[in-house]
Amino acid sequence: MDCFVVNKTLLLIGVLSCLLLSTTTAVPSSRPVRTLLAAVISPEINQFCIGTENPTLCAETIAPFATIPFDPVKALEAEIKATLQEATRIAGIISKQLVDPATAKNAKDALSICKSQYGDMLDSIKETLDQLAKKNLVEANNKFNVVLSFKSSCDDAIQESPGVVMPFAQDSTKLFHLGGNCLALMDTISKKPKL
Repeated sequence: MDCFVVNKTLLLIGVLSCLLLSTTTAVPSSRPVRTLLAAVISPEINQFCIGTENPTLCAETIAPFATIPFDPVKALEAEIKATLQEATRIAGIISKQLVDPATAKNAKDALSICKSQYGDMLDSIKETLDQLAKKNLVEANNKFNVVLSFKSSCDDAIQESPGVVMPFAQDSTKLFHLGGNCLALMDTISKKPKL
């Protein structure tokens, strides 16, 4: 009986090891996106995401919402919604840090600026989605263009505060990639004859 448990455990470890070894790393943006989800991500999505800030992230966030036939506007909408979700999550982290008594005063000062900037960012992303729903890509682009500047203002406030470490640095990087992806996709779509 003990031999059966040991063999079962070894089999499970072997299977998990194979799964971990089969994952791939992100590829440079000049090549097609290849990930563990490659079977789910269509060539159209990979092609659509090629010129973005982070093609792998682009393809992975769009794939679950892709339509048949592929609709670039719906794909853009999925990427904007992913950006909204990430910005909302970061705004929640900022709010928690502001009420945490362990947060230093100079950190709270910087985070207060971030809270304001992320509030404005969330409003801009929502306005972008509203304009996209109205098929007004020009105004959607105008609304979204300020998103990364709000992020930069928050980043600057933290960097200019001695001893303050950004509590959401990785999240901020992901947000930057998502935002850059959205701007690149808007540019790609705007070059097509019709929205």
